[in-house]
Amino acid sequence: MSSTTESKYMRLRPGAIYLVLLLSMLAGSMQVSAAPFAFVTNQGDDSVSVIDLADLSTTATIKVGSKPAGIAVSSNGSRIYVTNPESRDVYLLDGVAFKTLSHKEVGKGPLGIALSPDDRRVYVADWYEDLVYVLDAFDLSIVTKIAVGDSPSGLEVSKDGKTLYVADRDDNMISVVDTISNQVTKRIPVGNRPFGIRMGSDGRRLYIANVASDDLSVIDLETLSVIATIPVGSTPYGVAVTPDNKRVFVTNQHENTISVIDCVELREIRRLDIGEFPEGIIADPSHGRVYIANWFDNELVVLDSEKLEIIKQIPTGESPRAFGVFVAGGS
Repeated sequence: MSSTTESKYMRLRPGAIYLVLLLSMLAGSMQVSAAPFAFVTNQGDDSVSVIDLADLSTTATIKVGSKPAGIAVSSNGSRIYVTNPESRDVYLLDGVAFKTLSHKEVGKGPLGIALSPDDRRVYVADWYEDLVYVLDAFDLSIVTKIAVGDSPSGLEVSKDGKTLYVADRDDNMISVVDTISNQVTKRIPVGNRPFGIRMGSDGRRLYIANVASDDLSVIDLETLSVIATIPVGSTPYGVAVTPDNKRVFVTNQHENTISVIDCVELREIRRLDIGEFPEGIIADPSHGRVYIANWFDNELVVLDSEKLEIIKQIPTGESPRAFGVFVAGGS
């Protein structure tokens, strides 16, 4: 940076700097979507692997904070948000240039993370403080904090952005939060140790993986009641729902499998060997695929969601976790 450029930059007031950043990001959100990529958090080497979904190869690696876990991708893939529980911060990444834009300390143990549908708010579950932090998506400033249940983990936001759902792992509950008042309006009992959480694309159901009871809770979002509890494999962790809402996939960590659930019959129809210690999982919005991060294999598995056949195994960094929506528009 030249001295002339630097002096001009330094004369900008903080408010003006924020306005420039805001306008830049808003402009980016109105442009054509970024190319389809998967962004995989690697807890073992403090990085995010960027995987090109066109040719199914790793195209970049971005260094982030310590022990990255949670991930959220903006609707057009231009912005990526990463939680780092050990360094207690959230990173904002450029999803086109594959670089860090900024980072900010958030709470004592940021884990689960989700974006509002308009990409203006970031919700971060603090595992240790029993809070959800609400951040401004552009500068990562803390807007407010929401008290929820014990050890909040997975997060999901309704399609209209008016409701946040929080998996309170050590309370065996789902907290329902009004995002206007930022208050819990209801708590729904589910299985033991709810963790991963995912909503169908039609916004009608919520699926929750219960780590300690080895089952999947299904919540009707109109009545806010559990309509089914489906047995799955050992230590279910992550959940994915196909775009047509016909199938749900659940990673079973300690069994090295994924469960395939029929959403009409609400039962497990297949259980597939998938690799060692599967964790994060997402259904691609347009390619008929499901992506699974295998912690001990250091890979992302690409699965045909209809044929239930493995298409490819893509190397990642060490100990991939990918907890959250790690593909734009994924479910």
